[in-house]
Amino acid sequence: MFDLRQLRYFLAVAEELHFGRAAERLGMAQPPLSQQIRKLEGDLGVPLFWRSKRRVELNEAGRVLQEEAKRLLAQADQAALATQRAGRGEAGNARIGYTSTCAFTPVVLDLLRRYQQAHAGVVLGLAEMHTTEQLRALLEGRIDAGFIRSPLPDPEGQYTSLTLLREPLVAALPAAHPAAAAGAIALVDLRAEPFVLFPRTAGTGLFNDILAACRAAGFDPRIEQEAPQFTSIIGLVSAGLGVSLVPQGLQQLRLDAVAYRPLIGTPVVAPITLVMRRRNPSAAVTALMQLAREPAAG
Repeated sequence: MFDLRQLRYFLAVAEELHFGRAAERLGMAQPPLSQQIRKLEGDLGVPLFWRSKRRVELNEAGRVLQEEAKRLLAQADQAALATQRAGRGEAGNARIGYTSTCAFTPVVLDLLRRYQQAHAGVVLGLAEMHTTEQLRALLEGRIDAGFIRSPLPDPEGQYTSLTLLREPLVAALPAAHPAAAAGAIALVDLRAEPFVLFPRTAGTGLFNDILAACRAAGFDPRIEQEAPQFTSIIGLVSAGLGVSLVPQGLQQLRLDAVAYRPLIGTPVVAPITLVMRRRNPSAAVTALMQLAREPAAG
């Protein structure tokens, strides 16, 4: 019935009560302004002003439209502002997946903290899931970004990724294990031990890296227990069901029945990679990736 431009013209006349001054305020000539007001009245089917040669006054219909126009234009301005902020990554939602061990990693926690400080208008939704599930959820649009714990297989170029950290693995042993008395151990010293690891299907490469490291040390690990997450693995180690290799950040998960020991020799590392869809990423998650590429203060 009318557009926002007509409402702005109308408000200028309603506030100035003078077509000449209203036209000057709007930066336009008076005749086009008068034409737009007459068109607005024609579209509404009612006059909005009492006009005489000496003065212009709002009638009852005009006073009602004045209040409604102020409200509508304020809402339009707010909608434009919200849209612009979302387009700059300053507002909206960002759904982020993470593996359980990332909750123990300072580089991830610091990045999320800096992001919230810089983008307070973005609502973060966090969901714990293993790497394979995160990559599937990214392509299906269920999450916008993810922190994964494995090398990223991406033969089709579907993702944008940034490796934040290559974290050494340490041996997780039952506290009563003889090797727990040592300051550090060689991986070969665990050749006869039952291992607790996650299923091969739960990750995309870390399982193979652990397997390759054991083989380089001269043995195939004897996997007797499986668990979907490292936190579950440590629980099984504490029960004395085997040994494992876990990211060193998990040493913060202190259990009396578990001892963590660094490995002697070539380290086995678990990368932490921030990944997002290459196609049509949201502005909010693009801002997260940009922030991740910047060095943290201090």
